[in-house]
Amino acid sequence: MLPADSPEMTLRPASEADTGRLLEWRNDPDARTASRNIAEVGAAEHTAWLAAVLADPNRQLLIGELDDKPVGQVRFDRLGENRYEISVALAPAVRGQGLSSSLIALAVEKLHESSPGAKVEAHVREGNDRSLAAFRRAGFQPSDTEMDGFQVLMA
Repeated sequence: MLPADSPEMTLRPASEADTGRLLEWRNDPDARTASRNIAEVGAAEHTAWLAAVLADPNRQLLIGELDDKPVGQVRFDRLGENRYEISVALAPAVRGQGLSSSLIALAVEKLHESSPGAKVEAHVREGNDRSLAAFRRAGFQPSDTEMDGFQVLMA
């Protein structure tokens, strides 16, 4: 959590203007290690992916900002009726500052404003203890669901 005297984190919808930033965050080696797809992504592939995400009503892509500076992204993918998967990535420069759990909690709160009662699940690669801890601090609990190489947490 952010200290009381810290600036407030805000969320805004992602746009095509975020293409370069999102690609940089996506291809960061630490982010790739924690992802389902660990391969580096090229600019053309990323641009096509972003356009598809922004056009898909079953997906939400948000940019977290601190002092009007982008610090991370959160994506919600609808898995079914009122059920979503969350994906989070922080900018490499702000990792380790305790921002991830605040970003996660704020994004889930925003999702619940538009989809009250939504169930949110996080699929965290086993061994990614920092991410597991961030989701737990944001109120997620381990579930009984098993996925090869990933722990599933629910909020």
